[in-house]
Amino acid sequence: MTLTVGQVLAGWAWQREICRQAGSVGYVGVITGVMDQLGRDPGLTELLTSDVQDPVQSAQCLRLLGAVNRVALAENASWITVYYPVFGGRCDVDRLVPAFLAFLQDRLPAVRRELSAGVQTNEVGRAAPLSAAINYVAEATGMPVRLLEVGASAGLNLLVDRYFVAAGERSWGPASSALRLTGQFKEGDPPTGAPEVVERRGCDLNPIDVRDPRRMDLLRSFVWPEHVERMTRLNAALEIARSAPAVPIDADDACSWASRQLATRPAGQATVLYHSMVLTYFDDAERAKFADVVRAHGAGTSADRPLAWISMEPSEDDSAVVEVRCELWPDGRRLLLARCTPHGGEVRWAPAEIPA
Repeated sequence: MTLTVGQVLAGWAWQREICRQAGSVGYVGVITGVMDQLGRDPGLTELLTSDVQDPVQSAQCLRLLGAVNRVALAENASWITVYYPVFGGRCDVDRLVPAFLAFLQDRLPAVRRELSAGVQTNEVGRAAPLSAAINYVAEATGMPVRLLEVGASAGLNLLVDRYFVAAGERSWGPASSALRLTGQFKEGDPPTGAPEVVERRGCDLNPIDVRDPRRMDLLRSFVWPEHVERMTRLNAALEIARSAPAVPIDADDACSWASRQLATRPAGQATVLYHSMVLTYFDDAERAKFADVVRAHGAGTSADRPLAWISMEPSEDDSAVVEVRCELWPDGRRLLLARCTPHGGEVRWAPAEIPA
């Protein structure tokens, strides 16, 4: 079964709007250029319509852009360093778009090979609201935390306690950290008592080894052209991760892994299961199954083995707005802790109970 041109165009238009809202004029231009070629260019049309995954759920647009970027980086193509600010250039949309399209045309076989790689930004800007949420759980339980991340990629957001975070006059984390997350918070007073982390572990369908330079280029290829601060954060986090003890990242699916990890919860520790911008890639059945797995374990927990589920995912009303939610057992409390952007910026911290 193949996709129709209309299905591909709808998925790309959805992603273009997100790029527009995030200020990536380069990608808005490139996406528009690719969309204009669909149905007109046989090779490009076949490449995208033969990709049978749902264009939105599989992030086909971002996968294609990342694939082209990786081929360009591997070949030291001049256009990517000339027109991508993240690689030292200056974004000139009128010149970037034809250069990108020409390169794509010339490298279709190589791009096809790269297209299967799923989107993995491992955006560490999300560590600011995530770490605040983890602080909240530690404060509420009075216990050290055991961190379990679903969709952990290279495990960078499992190292939240090694990053410095500032929220107005408040801050937490080591002041000497190579990664300083400042200016992320716009409103509110998040808790600052960074907890003791007694264990950290993650899962991903395709884990990334931070010590493999080729895998680092996979992460870099998904950073949008103008997002220089994101690239700076990524490189700082990679530096920290390479110098820290290796974090176990299991190659597994979310439901199976979560069920196994939550089956045993040590006494005197708050187990914190979390994920950020992951559920978008699940279908409805997978999302429902995952929620059932977590809540089933939560329902059976005791006060000396608390469980928290932190979810940082797009709002049902607006995909450009991300909600940081927390469910905490044994009480079964449900809270909306904050709202922010998909990359963890403009955090508005305002914990509120969610009615049952």
